[in-house]
Amino acid sequence: MKNLALIFIFLCYCPTYGQDIEYIKKLDTVYVKFKKSTNQTKEVVADYRFYTIRLGEVSERTSLYFIKPSFDEKATDQIKKYLPRTENKSFLKKHKNDIVGIDFFKKYGIIKSTYGAFSVNCVIYLIDCDEQKKGEITLYRVSMSSSYSMGE
Repeated sequence: MKNLALIFIFLCYCPTYGQDIEYIKKLDTVYVKFKKSTNQTKEVVADYRFYTIRLGEVSERTSLYFIKPSFDEKATDQIKKYLPRTENKSFLKKHKNDIVGIDFFKKYGIIKSTYGAFSVNCVIYLIDCDEQKKGEITLYRVSMSSSYSMGE
């Protein structure tokens, strides 16, 4: 009985995230959490951003790339979609089930976690945890690619 109570308490207070692939498949917008580390790198040049998430030792076959292109100042409506969005930190709690991170990609692998989970029309926003300031986060709309080659 004591063990049952402990399991119940654990399940109630255990943080849950949208790491279920079936749930992610149904979303039209997915948020990718990024925190710079050994397996997560970024390059920033002016407005251009290139994020890499490595899932294994051999980076040529197990890397995901998220790209936020840079644009000149003559922004059209299409280009304005890629301008950074600023949200309150409460946004993270509100959308916690829609946020995936490196653990999600490692759990399902490149093929299932990207090509299987993210639909063609899915909008991807990257949350750069290294750029959080005073209760605000910045979201970058990105395009995604990977080192996986479908022909191999």
